[in-house]
Amino acid sequence: MGFHSCDREEGLSVLNGKTQLKPSNNIWDWLGEGIYFWEQNPKRALEYSIESATKKQFNKVPIKTPFVLGAIIELGNCLNLIEPESLTILKEAYKGLEQIYKEAGKQMPKNEADNRKLDSAVFKHLHKSRIDNSKLGYETIRCALPEERV
Repeated sequence: MGFHSCDREEGLSVLNGKTQLKPSNNIWDWLGEGIYFWEQNPKRALEYSIESATKKQFNKVPIKTPFVLGAIIELGNCLNLIEPESLTILKEAYKGLEQIYKEAGKQMPKNEADNRKLDSAVFKHLHKSRIDNSKLGYETIRCALPEERV
């Protein structure tokens, strides 16, 4: 089960079949392009929605009225970052991206607080390189989100 933080109007539109959730594709998205869900945690999804509505969290599309959508998610071909083998895959993607930037004479993106430009670039490179090398692309990414909360 996954829970998606959104605005009430968007959530009701999805529930009524009028629209579908749109993948986020910002350069700061931690895991790259996708639709983000809190796994098994509707309370945290609601808290995040409230934080977005009160401007404690930044959303490109502002949340006016906090809302949470629940979904049963079929993980399919999943990059499960809780498993040690996945970290090896991620390290290889980082090294590949680093080589590309080095050859281009450019600086790698950097993570700055909640702006996860480097992480996002690594995941986007990982997805692209799998497709370029005729490997099955990942349909989902599963991971723990470390949060410093008071």
